[in-house]
Amino acid sequence: MNSKVILTVLGLAALVATPAFAAKKAVHRAAASEASAGDAAMMRPVVSDDRVIGTDPDPSIRSELARDASTYSSTN
Repeated sequence: MNSKVILTVLGLAALVATPAFAAKKAVHRAAASEASAGDAAMMRPVVSDDRVIGTDPDPSIRSELARDASTYSSTN
């Protein structure tokens, strides 16, 4: 009878401890302000008439800035 109690206690302890072992590991992501060397190369400024229009890591946004460069002109 004593061994049944010990086995029951050990079984219950294992059931209680199982969720702690099954917890998902946290994924750490770099902050947006921590740009890597590859990101720095993609952040070339958009320049029109020797004037910096803007920078953005997204190629589609950079193409929009270049396309609409005349809109950002100070002579308009």
